[in-house]
Amino acid sequence: MAIDQDLLLRTLLAERNKLLGYIGTIIPDDHLAEDIFQEVSVAAVRKQDQIQSAAHLMNWLRNAARLSALEMRRNRGVHAMVFDTAVLDALEGEWDSEDEESSSDQMEMLRKCLQKLGGYPRQLIDLRYGEGISGAALAERVGRKVQTVYVALSRAHRSLAHCVESGLKTIEVSG
Repeated sequence: MAIDQDLLLRTLLAERNKLLGYIGTIIPDDHLAEDIFQEVSVAAVRKQDQIQSAAHLMNWLRNAARLSALEMRRNRGVHAMVFDTAVLDALEGEWDSEDEESSSDQMEMLRKCLQKLGGYPRQLIDLRYGEGISGAALAERVGRKVQTVYVALSRAHRSLAHCVESGLKTIEVSG
């Protein structure tokens, strides 16, 4: 029996960040990753009658996203890749075993930690990930040296990682 459209759409929305993360391991460009996500989402809706369940959908989406991302890399001459295809193959099983509750807890904790992050670090994070600005363009935008921006971003990442880890440990202890 085919997956119904409501479940398909709810799954797409719930798993969006996870799938974008997966695509980002293949093609490290947020805008291109979003394009690929949208393409495979539309394709999934078109092939709804061939998809049996939410788990089947996620496997199908990952395979379609992988093929699409690799094709885009070839067509656009993108050379930078976060992980080699052999590493992606080795990690494939891990994507399936990812605990959905843990993933949503992580995203919620990240939202809370981002709210706590203020000033210059928050501005950098917003510009880097919200607007997709990187490197020299980001440094120019904030009027700082490139190395200074990279150091500040690195500190912001460490701060967010520490905040998320601490928050998740608190959830585990109380849960």
